Amino acid sequence: MFMKNTMPMKLLLILVVTFSSNIFAKPIPVEHYAQKSQFKLMKISPDGKHLAFTYEDGSETKLGTMRLADQKPIYSFDVGPDRIVTDFWWATDQRLILIGQNNVGYLDGQYSHPELYAVDYDGKDRVHLGHGGGVRVTSMLRSDPKHIITSKYRYNQDVKLQRRNIYHNESEKDARVMTGMPKLQGSMNSTLWYVVLDNEDHIRVAVEYDKNKDDNRDDDKIYLHVKEEGGQWEKLELVVKNPDNLNFKRLGFDASGDKFYFSSNHDLANKGTTGLFEYNFKSKQTKLLFRHPDVDINHPIKSADKDIIGVYLEPGYPQYHYLKDEALEAKIKQHKSLRASFKNLDIAVGQYTDNKKLTVIRTYSDKQPNTFYLFDQTNNKVTFLANSKPQINPKEMASVEPFTLQARDGLKMYGQMTLPPGKALEKLPLVIHPHGGPYGVRDYWEWDPLPQLLANRGYLVIQLNFRGSGGYGLNFEEAGHHEWGGKMQDDLTDVTKWAINQGYADENKICIYGVSYGGYAALQGVIKEPELYQCAIAEAGTYDIPYHMKSTDSFKGDGKYKKWYLNRMFGENYEQLMIERSPTNYLDKLKANLMIVHGKKDVRVSIGNAKLLEKKLKEHNKPYETLYNKKEGHGFLEVSSKVELYQRILDFLNKNISQP
Repeated sequence: MFMKNTMPMKLLLILVVTFSSNIFAKPIPVEHYAQKSQFKLMKISPDGKHLAFTYEDGSETKLGTMRLADQKPIYSFDVGPDRIVTDFWWATDQRLILIGQNNVGYLDGQYSHPELYAVDYDGKDRVHLGHGGGVRVTSMLRSDPKHIITSKYRYNQDVKLQRRNIYHNESEKDARVMTGMPKLQGSMNSTLWYVVLDNEDHIRVAVEYDKNKDDNRDDDKIYLHVKEEGGQWEKLELVVKNPDNLNFKRLGFDASGDKFYFSSNHDLANKGTTGLFEYNFKSKQTKLLFRHPDVDINHPIKSADKDIIGVYLEPGYPQYHYLKDEALEAKIKQHKSLRASFKNLDIAVGQYTDNKKLTVIRTYSDKQPNTFYLFDQTNNKVTFLANSKPQINPKEMASVEPFTLQARDGLKMYGQMTLPPGKALEKLPLVIHPHGGPYGVRDYWEWDPLPQLLANRGYLVIQLNFRGSGGYGLNFEEAGHHEWGGKMQDDLTDVTKWAINQGYADENKICIYGVSYGGYAALQGVIKEPELYQCAIAEAGTYDIPYHMKSTDSFKGDGKYKKWYLNRMFGENYEQLMIERSPTNYLDKLKANLMIVHGKKDVRVSIGNAKLLEKKLKEHNKPYETLYNKKEGHGFLEVSSKVELYQRILDFLNKNISQP
């Protein structure tokens, strides 16, 4: 399972859209794309002697440990039947903190019952630390080996910081609550949203969230509070040009603790993309360091001593922006050198050991699933540790090429094409693959099993981040408001016609397939454009919107939120528009062949949506196929379920759009 190799992996990625570099494409077994990850996360202990990692095993995700010196396994532990370890941390050299929860559909709304645990790396002294719902592990508190700091979040309540003992079964009520929070400045509906600790575990920044009017989330406001170490709280004086749509995200402190970095759009009146900002506690000044015109800041890049040296963003291909600071030049140079060592791969650098010598690097790309390496910065040595999916050969995978597109109303959009290896980008059978959500969700440049499988079988796959998608600024996301099934659907039509006009796609061989909102978009697409698509695969979709809104778990017990969300989806006349944009009311226009997929345990979009669609299809004498799975929820998880789904998709596509 483990191999040693001191040479970094190098892959050839020819970035052209006219021809794929792999000319020896061969059919790869469906099972290879459906397999679970042998390694999902991997982290090194503070003393550098052990590695902990999560791995998938059937319906569970377990936590394993091994010695770094010989990479021999030490212990493996689970968190119960059909439960998964979602994250873990090294609290001390020997003790781990982990969160376990129920394994539900990857898009599902079923409550997952998270729990917090602590255990030694050899499996000893395992204790249950209490219910993990709304809990965020905030700090490992290295200065106190018996405790950690957690943040407890509850709807409509102030965040609560607690010092938790990691050797005793301590309930939330018994844990010590930390004091010293700022005085709230907003309305009676205002709450303390979250607090930020510096690198020495001192509370330095707090974010206050003011709901203002309870039935309108568009007038919500955010207030920022800061304090110097040992000082008093002060309200951060930001010139907020659009307080009702402020986007703020903490990134962290510099190594000295004198500078706090965050991403925000507070300086824009037009709700654009988030920029990178620095707040200096000494000068009490805030300045903008960087902003991309099209895409938001994603996450920070940190050095071994936790200094922030730059930020990561992804407009199409991954991009990095480094801080312009002479004091950081050596750290930035090292990060650039690491990137150069893994040519054409993206990298994520983990937390370093206490002596700042070792860390685990995760590498990945459009062709390569997660692969893990050990990095020793004292001699710049990189050692191979493990592949998450060793059955996948990156040399056999398809290239994913980003593109930009103007919608019919001029809106700029980003998307990506997964190119069939060994085929010219000319008159190919095409699958449009819209993402779910739809708001705030987006597709990324990465290895994605289903597009890769389809490309291996000769299909061009296009994923468009249509209006309403996240990561491209509030303007772009709000362009999707009121456009559920409207302009959002037009965007998918536009990218389909664009692929035809560019000569990439065969206009007589086009299918649309999606899950959740993507499932809705698949059926809505063949209803709105009956001459454009030859087939559609609708999985877990909302085909009759009024029915869905009565059956979903999304809004139970929160009628005000439901009304607000419907207004966002359709507008003030949402009751009428829900009917008008329900494809089940226009099945007489359906010409494309249809396949319906649904999991019977789905609570986010109940299987009743599919059954109602079936009933109305029969009333219109329209043919269709179904694939129902009694074990699955909102998105299939089991390997056997995925294999069946993938094979049925291939059979359906082959029958409808891949014939000569």
